[in-house]
Amino acid sequence: MRSLLFIALILLSLSANAGQIVATVNDQPISSFDAEARAKLISIQNASPITTAKKKEYVKAALDALINDEIKIKEAEKKGFSVSEKEIQEAIFHLEAQNGMKKGSMESMLKKNQIPLRILKNQIKADLMWLQVIQQNKKSLLPPSEKEITALKNNIRNELKSEGFYVAEMLIKDKKQAEECYQKLHQGTPFPELAKKYSSAPSASKGGEIGWIDNKHYQKEITDALRVMSSGELSTPLKTKDGYLILLVLDRKYPIHTDTVPIWEVSQMALTANHTAAFGDKINSLNSCTSFKEFAKENAIKESVKSGMISPEQLPRELKEILAEAPIKKVIGPIQTPDSDLFFMKCKITNKKVIPSDDELRMRLETEKMEQLSERLLKNAKRFSVVEMKI
Repeated sequence: MRSLLFIALILLSLSANAGQIVATVNDQPISSFDAEARAKLISIQNASPITTAKKKEYVKAALDALINDEIKIKEAEKKGFSVSEKEIQEAIFHLEAQNGMKKGSMESMLKKNQIPLRILKNQIKADLMWLQVIQQNKKSLLPPSEKEITALKNNIRNELKSEGFYVAEMLIKDKKQAEECYQKLHQGTPFPELAKKYSSAPSASKGGEIGWIDNKHYQKEITDALRVMSSGELSTPLKTKDGYLILLVLDRKYPIHTDTVPIWEVSQMALTANHTAAFGDKINSLNSCTSFKEFAKENAIKESVKSGMISPEQLPRELKEILAEAPIKKVIGPIQTPDSDLFFMKCKITNKKVIPSDDELRMRLETEKMEQLSERLLKNAKRFSVVEMKI
């Protein structure tokens, strides 16, 4: 009797650690503990933390993923496929390398986030075994045709020609309150904070963020105002029939009508007013990006020294216009700000292809066909699986 009680206590302990059973797949149980652990793993893979509001959504996605993994493993085993522990470990090493992690550090990272290593291993096992199932059926796929490649190319061109705005909005009925919010934004109050408190738009619960919109989302007058705004720019309160709209442009997509776009290499620095006065002649004599960068490294405000390739459309409108007219390798500035004097140099201009090559498009189409094949195979496997939800 005593030994039976001891066994019962062990079983109760294991059950508590494993959590309640939330689903079974072909009699294979899935626990709430595993679902929550997989949810944490998904949040890390997506670089998106699990908020209280999103926890239910994450756990649901994790449970779906765990169910699919069990179905994939079972289907692969039926076809005689398997994966060794060595192959799983090699896949983990590959993941570590991809993410700039030291070899063998994945386990400690998971442990820190209270995710058992077996959760990741089971995901990798399912993926590797399912890949074998897909490869077996790959011969049923027709290679991308020239017609498909041309159609995809035309779709990309049409998409590039469209205009888009990634926007956050704040709709306030009272003009005085809208102007007060506008002032608070300029004083540094976060946009989401004010949007949640004062906006009457449906987007208020998301801090005003509405995502990507096209030029037909708002009335013409509002779109006209958007078109002259750059990324990061805030609009003044704009009068609408429903009140006053304050817009924050988080990102922009400009129409592209050619297969290539110019990309500028730009260097920048900021100097104090005293340094500008002291080094005026020296600054104007800089005639190469190397000399500009060396001078900036020695004399400029450290945080301001930057250099890189950028599309002109990603620059603030005023700076874009100034740089567009400036010759290459000539110092531009000073552009005075309340804290410092800004200087720029346009180092070179290159043309970047925005339409992928035929080979790249062919690979994209092949990937899409493989994904569609995977979906069909999984859908078919689900028909012959017994999935029972316990919640």
